[in-house]
Amino acid sequence: MPVSHWHKLYTVDIQAPPGVVFGLIVDLPNYGRWLPGSASYESTTDVEPYPIRLGSRYHDGKPTEPGKDWWGEVVGFQPPGSVDFHQAIYARQLRATVDTHIHYSFEPAGDRTRVTRWLVLTIGMPLLLRPLRRLIISAFDKENVRTMAALAEYAEAHPNELAPD
Repeated sequence: MPVSHWHKLYTVDIQAPPGVVFGLIVDLPNYGRWLPGSASYESTTDVEPYPIRLGSRYHDGKPTEPGKDWWGEVVGFQPPGSVDFHQAIYARQLRATVDTHIHYSFEPAGDRTRVTRWLVLTIGMPLLLRPLRRLIISAFDKENVRTMAALAEYAEAHPNELAPD
């Protein structure tokens, strides 16, 4: 099956310390407090071990809907500076497999935190369906933009709730 690659960086500056923003990203089963559901994402469940660490696995997407769910793994963990996730997603309608790598970095930027999310997709799909690859990329792009905006909005709206003890 032919394979193609695509990647994009998403960056946002958030008025919160790096450890606070990192804490939101690694608290997988509680994404619902800051990330509303969408057509692609409902929740993250079955996180083992939790709190997450290198090697933690999780059930993502729409875990209650077979075929719209996938499993992921934490493949890099450097608190509070970075975290990496890997997921293999099968898009049945397009007969495509999307190998997904997400790298987050959290860097101080004055009194803000610069959050960078690097999304790397390796898409395997039949050559005949390859023109539909843009649908996959568009869906991922939309979800990444939405996630970064929701993260910034929540972290900035709840500074006292998120302050470290």
